Amino acid sequence: MAKYLDAYDYDSIREQAGYVIKNRKKMKKSAVEKYMAHFNEKCAKSKAATVEAKQFIPGGIQHNLANNHPFALSITKAEGPWLYDVDGNRYIDFLCAGGPTILGNNFPAVRDAVLDLITKDGPVTGLYSDYELQFAKLLNKYYPTVEKFRMLGSGSEANVIAIRLARAFTGNKHIIRFAGGYHGWSDQLIYNYSEGADPEGMKLGIPTACYKNTHVVPINDIDALEAAMEKYKNEGGVAAFIMEAVGQDSGSVPTTREYHLEAEKLCRKYGALLIYDEVVTALRLGLNGAQGFFGTKPDITVFGKIIGGGYAPAGGVGSRAEIMDMLAAGIDASYYSKVKVGGTLSANPLVALAGVTTVKQLEQLNVHEKLDAAATKFMQGLASITDKYDVPAVLFNHQSILHVDISGFSFLGDFIPAGDPAMEKETIAAFMNIIEFAMGLAAEGLIVANGGKTYLCYDTTELIDDALHIYDKVLSNYE
Repeated sequence: MAKYLDAYDYDSIREQAGYVIKNRKKMKKSAVEKYMAHFNEKCAKSKAATVEAKQFIPGGIQHNLANNHPFALSITKAEGPWLYDVDGNRYIDFLCAGGPTILGNNFPAVRDAVLDLITKDGPVTGLYSDYELQFAKLLNKYYPTVEKFRMLGSGSEANVIAIRLARAFTGNKHIIRFAGGYHGWSDQLIYNYSEGADPEGMKLGIPTACYKNTHVVPINDIDALEAAMEKYKNEGGVAAFIMEAVGQDSGSVPTTREYHLEAEKLCRKYGALLIYDEVVTALRLGLNGAQGFFGTKPDITVFGKIIGGGYAPAGGVGSRAEIMDMLAAGIDASYYSKVKVGGTLSANPLVALAGVTTVKQLEQLNVHEKLDAAATKFMQGLASITDKYDVPAVLFNHQSILHVDISGFSFLGDFIPAGDPAMEKETIAAFMNIIEFAMGLAAEGLIVANGGKTYLCYDTTELIDDALHIYDKVLSNYE
């Protein structure tokens, strides 16, 4: 029914996803009712806060990760491996803020460094601080392709600058990405025909001209990538191929090792830049990120929230000097011939120092070895639990990025033909499966994202047995 799969064996993962879609189990109605009652009774203050928030905030939340079912939980404290809500409930944190919390919530070494900075110097000046240089040097140590680094406010911002740099450097205009890849909310990168049950809705509010030079190809299909590069070669040329470094949606539909190597070769052949979006993978797959793991050399690397050690705003873009030197820096005689970039809060001392401290802690504590061992233990244990209860699942992990799928949601398009009326029904069924699973875990004391994103941090490595016990209780409710 389920087995612990190799994250880079795409064919086996896809095959297992098809099995899950065909044989998906549902949570018992009695369990759904029990968990709903739990939230209404034990999370009453969160529910009241959500109702009031909807009067002043669109949808009642400011970030999709907070979109829990049946309502958002109001978190008042995050410490170590734990989250606490306004009603006094405690949860194991397997969300990790969507990935950036790699050490632990309010990790003492990072917290103390930040508090000292705030007390002595202040968090924002708008001027240069030496922490910017320290952080850029640390990134260069682990990412040799990043000869120079520009810190920004988010991964979305960094992706905007990455494709702007690619076009400026190559003189070409087209950007290629794989279907379902996520690169933030900018007009040029958000549109993707494969995203969501209503693809046309992705274009709402975006002028057609913004995405006419952005094209998608199927993931892991190197022939399709070359065909696209060949097609646009004489129509303005391809400036870049941009890819999430382990696959669609943080690797839920994963790339193969071979795809990385072949994509790099194609970029060299056609004069396009290879952009790695390492918003999720940088510092998580290891201190060297995905490029260190795959042995590739992207031309531009995009960094996101994790580089701020859990503090915001955090993101950045790095590349070799000849590309990065095209960016505007300050106002001088050459400013008007440079690629424009800005950000008042970018590289503020607080975030830069938090990033420096986090990287040093990752070095000193041997964090990745412990995370990898804990992830393997958890995934093996979960495979046994899904077998015990005969619940079909897709289970694999990219180091401490865990993929636990009992719905097959990400692969629906592979098994249901385009235009098939069954797609809407299947999408709703798979989505309900996802959110009810997350609801059950939260009611039992463990938080993952409503969409299933699951991560480990250093502090949670000691709670693997406790976490497996919770998954066991929830999965026992499926039929």
